[in-house]
Parts: sequence; structure tokens; C-alpha cells
Amino acid sequence: MNNDWLSAFEALNAVYTDGAFSNISINEAVSHHHGSRESFVRTFVKGVIRDSIRIDHIIDSLAQKGIGSIKARPLILLRMGIFAIDGLDSVPDHAAVNETVSLAKKTAKGSDRFINGMLRSYLRRREEFRPEKLEPHIRCSFSKPVFSLLEDQYGEEATDIAEALNRPSEVYLRVNTLKTSRDDVISGLSALGVRASAADENTEAVAVAGGSIIANDMFRDGLYTVQSLSSMMAVKALSPEPGSRVLDLCCAPGGKTGYMAELMQNKGSITACDIYPHRLRLTEAAMKRLGITICKTEERDATVFDEDLCGSFDFILCDVPCSGLGVIPGKPEIKLNTDPDSYDGLTAVQKKILENALSYLRPGGRLEYSTCTINKNENEDVVKHVLSNAGTSFRLVEMTTLLPYNGKVGFFYSIIEKSAN
Repeated sequence: MNNDWLSAFEALNAVYTDGAFSNISINEAVSHHHGSRESFVRTFVKGVIRDSIRIDHIIDSLAQKGIGSIKARPLILLRMGIFAIDGLDSVPDHAAVNETVSLAKKTAKGSDRFINGMLRSYLRRREEFRPEKLEPHIRCSFSKPVFSLLEDQYGEEATDIAEALNRPSEVYLRVNTLKTSRDDVISGLSALGVRASAADENTEAVAVAGGSIIANDMFRDGLYTVQSLSSMMAVKALSPEPGSRVLDLCCAPGGKTGYMAELMQNKGSITACDIYPHRLRLTEAAMKRLGITICKTEERDATVFDEDLCGSFDFILCDVPCSGLGVIPGKPEIKLNTDPDSYDGLTAVQKKILENALSYLRPGGRLEYSTCTINKNENEDVVKHVLSNAGTSFRLVEMTTLLPYNGKVGFFYSIIEKSAN
């Protein structure tokens, strides 16, 4: 049995059946099967999830009684087989069929003949499913409702955006300037066999490829953090000053919290809040690794107003819960939520958090509202709605949407200032 394929199946089963996060399920599956290649399994699993809607369209067309007649495990195996045929250049077509059938004998006994027949049928009929013959939303593997949302908001650019979201995200590191310099990090990583280069878009950003970036002493010693370029650019737009009092209302797992502390030269104070204690522990661990001492964590529901915080903070970050449409390249399981109506519940939460945060800002203070989605209903519309009811003390300074091009993930941030009087 090929452990790479077995690991991929177990990870996919956790995502599709239990709603697990892909990164966690991949790590757990690889750790269970000695010798499986983490990079191959990660590419395989994320590719299958990312391409699920297109693949399911093919399966539904090939199955005599439709996709609804296929049980969960054989369905996962079929998705793996079709993706391997289409998307794994290192695996010949016959090997993709043979590996899937072999895996079926172990994980979904009694389904191997059916899976063999379906995959061979696909090989005979794959011309019918060439990209140009598919509707745009199926070709891009987005549900029709979500693709329609992108079309409504971005017009003809929706297809370009969807295709960009299907490309694996590039990896960036943020240099911890409290401990080292960008040049030294690049030199150190290069010595470890990691291709590393300075990113022009942000002075602390390093683009990396190849090699291990978290299983080394540089990472363990807190010399850098893995963080998206878009996320770094958003924090840099807020740029809290050394000695200031900062509130991070939705902090976990602490990436932006750490960057703010580094920009503050570890001077001042950051109150880092989250609703879940286990997520606060992630932030605490991150601060310890980075050598940050100005951060205190606090369990808090950001939607619940606290009068004691009013007018207390120089800088506030509201990186609110969102639909995550901008970070699909790294978290393709987001695409499995096919109903944009479910996003509506998020906007009520987002508005409440922003309303509360404005009250906590001191005169002359500066606030950032940010999300990792490109859904305008959660971004521009939330900011405009809250500011329309906030009075004349607040001024919108900047509103920026970063689309998932040129190494960036989809991201939104806005900067709001409170008048000094």
C-alpha cells in the first residue's frame, strides 16, 4: 500500500466527513504513516479539495444513478483518482487508476470494481469534460451561488479572481526585527537550502520556496514568522507606534499581534483578545517564541460591549471573523461552503465588533478593520454602514482590497481615525 495515497485519503476523509481543517488533517495523517511524503500529500489533498466541484460534476455525469448514489468513502476515492489523472503530472494515468483501486481494497472494501470502471470510463470520455466545454463556475470549481456573488461584485474579472484563488499560495516570512535583520534571515535560510529573497512590497517580508521553513532553529528561535504578504501589508498600514496602547480584538493565532509588537519595538502594551481560551494559548506561544513581552492575553467576546474600555486605546485592530474567500489558496476547504447566504450571519457579528471598537478608541486614535475575504458585503458595506451611524468624530482614511494576484492572498483593510477633539 502506497503510504502517500493512504495519508491523502485519511486527510481527505477528515475534511469531507468531519469538517476538519486541511492543514491539521494533513499533518496528522502524515504523522500516522511513516515514510509518506508531506509535500506530495499536501499537494494532493489541497488539489482534490480545491477541485471538488468540477470533479463532482464529472462523477455525477459518469455515475448511472448520479453522485447521490455513491457512498462517502468511494466518493472520496473517485475524487482522488480523477484529480490524480488530471492534476498530478508525476503520476501516469494507469498508475492513478491502479493506486486508487488498490486503496479502495483497503479503505472501502467492495467498491474497487466500481471505482475501476468509473475511472476507466472517465479516461475514455475525458474529452467531454475539457475546460472549454464546462460552465465557468464548474471550470473554476466554484459553486454557482458563490461564483455569481463574485460576478455581481467584480463583473468580468470574476473568472480571473476565481482562477487566481485556485493557484496554490506563495509562501512568505516576516522577519522579527527585534532579533535579526532581513539580510541575515535570507542568508541563514539559503544555507539551509531554502530559496529566499526580499519581497519589494514590505520591508520585513521574505519570499521563500523549497526546503523546511519551520523545522529549523531559526524558526524555533523566533527569527521569523510565516505570514501572508497581504496580512503584513495590512498591519503595516496601521503601524502602531512604540509606547502606544494597543487593542487586538480578535488576535488568535497571533500573527498580526506579533507584527504589531515588532513594529512597536516591544515598547508599550498590547491587549490581545479572543473568545476561545485554546486559541489564546496559540497567541501566548507565538509571543514567547518571538521574545515579545508587551502582550497580555484576555478571553473576551468582541461582540459584547465593555464600557470600561471606552476611550482607552491609541490603536485598535479588528481582524474580524469572515467567510475567508481570500485565503482559499491555502485553505481550499472554504470552497466546500457553497452557500453565500451563510455569510449574512457574519456581517451582524462584524458590525457589532466594529461598533464596539470605535467606542474603545481614544481621541486622535487609529483603528483598522480587516478581513481575509473579498466579499464586499463583509468589507466595504460593513465599514460604510457602521460609520454612517457613528457620528462625525470618525474619519475614513483608507479602504483597500488586495486581490489574489502577484503572490498576495485576497484581503481587505480599512483605516479609521477618531478626531482629537
